Amino acid sequence: MAACNSGFHRRSSDCRPVGWGGPNTQVFARLNPGGTTQQTEALLETVAQRLMTDHANKKGYIDDWRRRAGGLGFWVRPTRQMFTDGRDDLQRTLFGLLGAIGFVLLIVCANIANLTLARTEKRQQELAVRAALGAGRFRLMRLLLTESVLLSVVGGMLGLVSSLWGIKLLTALVPEFMPRLRPIHIDGYALVFTLVISVLTGLFFGCAPAWQAGRRQLGEALKQAGLKATASRTQRRFRSALVVAELALTLVLLTGAGLMIESVRRLLHVDPGFDPENVLLVSVDLPWGRYNDQDNYERAIQVRKALYAQIHERLAGLPGVKAVGIGKHGAWPERLKAEGRDEEVELLQDGCGMGPNDLFRAMRIPLRSGRYFDTQDVGEGANTAIINETMARTLWPGEEAVGKKFGGRVRGGVRQYQVVGVVGDFRDSKYDQQVRQTFYRPCHELGLEGLRPFFAVRTEIDPRAVIAGIQKELKAVEPEMRKPHIVVCRDVLYDSTQARRTYMRYLAVFAGVGLMLSALGIYGVLAFSVVKRTQEIGIRMALGAERRQVLRMILADGVRLIAIGTVVGIVAAYWLMRLVQHQLFDVRPTEPFVFLGAVLLLSTVALLACFVPARRATRIRPMEALRHE
Repeated sequence: MAACNSGFHRRSSDCRPVGWGGPNTQVFARLNPGGTTQQTEALLETVAQRLMTDHANKKGYIDDWRRRAGGLGFWVRPTRQMFTDGRDDLQRTLFGLLGAIGFVLLIVCANIANLTLARTEKRQQELAVRAALGAGRFRLMRLLLTESVLLSVVGGMLGLVSSLWGIKLLTALVPEFMPRLRPIHIDGYALVFTLVISVLTGLFFGCAPAWQAGRRQLGEALKQAGLKATASRTQRRFRSALVVAELALTLVLLTGAGLMIESVRRLLHVDPGFDPENVLLVSVDLPWGRYNDQDNYERAIQVRKALYAQIHERLAGLPGVKAVGIGKHGAWPERLKAEGRDEEVELLQDGCGMGPNDLFRAMRIPLRSGRYFDTQDVGEGANTAIINETMARTLWPGEEAVGKKFGGRVRGGVRQYQVVGVVGDFRDSKYDQQVRQTFYRPCHELGLEGLRPFFAVRTEIDPRAVIAGIQKELKAVEPEMRKPHIVVCRDVLYDSTQARRTYMRYLAVFAGVGLMLSALGIYGVLAFSVVKRTQEIGIRMALGAERRQVLRMILADGVRLIAIGTVVGIVAAYWLMRLVQHQLFDVRPTEPFVFLGAVLLLSTVALLACFVPARRATRIRPMEALRHE
């Protein structure tokens, strides 16, 4: 299924939430098997050319559409994309979160595998007796695997039951832009998925203990009683490898969470280029058929001017309103060039009020050089323009833009504009919004071109307190108007970070869980090692070893595991962090300070986990250790 938008459009990265209308027509169509969006767009381009030929003599927009790149601008996209608000990175984000969940699951598997290995070693005599009574190698392996799978399935079912209470929390954390055609709930698919994952997990962490038990020699197992014997080198290496894997996976999660935290921090500290405090953006939705008289162009312009002036007067008169500015987005980009240069540049043309309804003053957009609009910029022969910094850098890099000229073919012929001011770049919808080369003309000079205007309302009080008054005044101006679209600037900017903040929260939770599990894993391995080496430690202390030497010996084992796991984790994170690059803002995937912070945090927690069993080892009494079973 594909959705087709006809009429000139701006791509999703250029869309603005206020003062922006949708496509002229939106059509849903099911493509033939094997059909592609590129083929459909090519077909529609042929249709567009035929439409322009058939309506060549129609007054108005046809001449302008004809000279636009892409003609009428049909845009074909999958219907699924409509439910994600044009966010192409949603699928990658979900896969990234799924990968993080997978890392946590692997850490859990490594932990349980270590615990099961320890339990299997304690059951050596039991397994040896079973083998002596005729149980074969695969029978013993099947026994241990069955126990592992049952444990995993019970845990999975308990997790599924607990998720019934966690659904509300999950729903609250899911960003609004994510597709939710049906309420989130536990259904048969979730039950089957949980069961399959539980069985696979049980087989995964049960393989190592089952293999170790299956390859054990009967005579050897009978001679090694209880906890007297030290584990074999192969067993110690395998348990150590599991701990190293846990630490490496945890470091990857910590690094990902650290990058997202730093990314969100920098994003929230971006200067939007204007003062968003106490500012409302109001987009009116009037019955434009009454104000778009193509047969009497001049009269339609005058009617619109009077309408804008009346709306401005009423809004400015509301209690608590400090300033009201008028803005207007152009309908399409213009291909113009600077005077004395041959290359054309695609520029956006927007409208701006002047004097009491100056948009720049109302939004407190800084004037970098030159001046704002005044009455001399309106009327016959007034071809002045204010440009933003991005346009100034593009057309006149390193030069003073005020006084320079640019122009080309626009609606109604060829025009030359003179720059009278340069204003700062601003972002009114997202902190990471792409700033395009834009020049501004007085709203009155745009005539009927462009889209409906919007009003920037700056208040002295909480802007939400004046929303009801704004709606009432707009209804009084035009009773037939639909409900206006009103947004609080600060809220819009903050809400634009919701996707990254949600991603950050999930990664932080997963990293915290992984860190806790890794600490438990290394603690468990060292604690079990201390118990297995109780007699050895007792003999060392009986022969004169001091407590600090024993402490250093146990800690050395833990530090070695931490060092290896950190190195492996750094290498893995260096390559895997490139997969979340699309979620980062102004942060490199290999940010050294984030990597250093993740390493320090993991090392600190892991060392604390090592210290507990090491300190316990120093409290072993030699005589009790020699009698230890």
